Amino acid sequence: MINFYMHHIYQTPGFILSSNPFGEANQSFRILTRDLGFIKVSAQGVRLLKSKLRYAIQDFSYCDLFIVRGREKWRVVGVSRRMNLYEEFRGNFETFQIFARVFSLLERLLYGEEKNEELFRYVEEAVLFAVAKKPSSRLMRNFEYILVLRVLSSLGYLGSSPDTAIFVESPFWSDDLLVRMNSLTPRILGEINRSLKESQL
Repeated sequence: MINFYMHHIYQTPGFILSSNPFGEANQSFRILTRDLGFIKVSAQGVRLLKSKLRYAIQDFSYCDLFIVRGREKWRVVGVSRRMNLYEEFRGNFETFQIFARVFSLLERLLYGEEKNEELFRYVEEAVLFAVAKKPSSRLMRNFEYILVLRVLSSLGYLGSSPDTAIFVESPFWSDDLLVRMNSLTPRILGEINRSLKESQL
């Protein structure tokens, strides 16, 4: 945390879940961050061709963010992009769609600013595994089920169950873990549907 012109600059990694334009060239972003939780951030003039932030902060990007707290909202003052999921999975639309659905689910489940490092770690490790290992298409359905389980667990929507415990006890991934889902899919889907119903989504 650095004091700069009477404002604290917060640095945190974050995933850009979605955004909306406002004004002539401004944009508001909904971001899952490691250190500040789920926040809404504005970026002034970011849609201008000359903007230094224009290509660094986009939907589905994983970034290092530099932000300050204004009177009413957070404001971006700097961004360093680590990767963009759309670009990473350009040749694998199925994987990109999984993350798009999970990001949409996060937006529906999250509200307010509450730090949740476990949730962030679950998402981060899922992205890093998918980028590095590129699981086969036949395992990607299982990948999505496990990631959704982890999201629901970290937000307190998933009850205790022997069927789900193995999938949520660690943020890490392996092909063996994905294969184990095969025999449990019907029960896991039941747990996911019950949890989503309890969340009133």
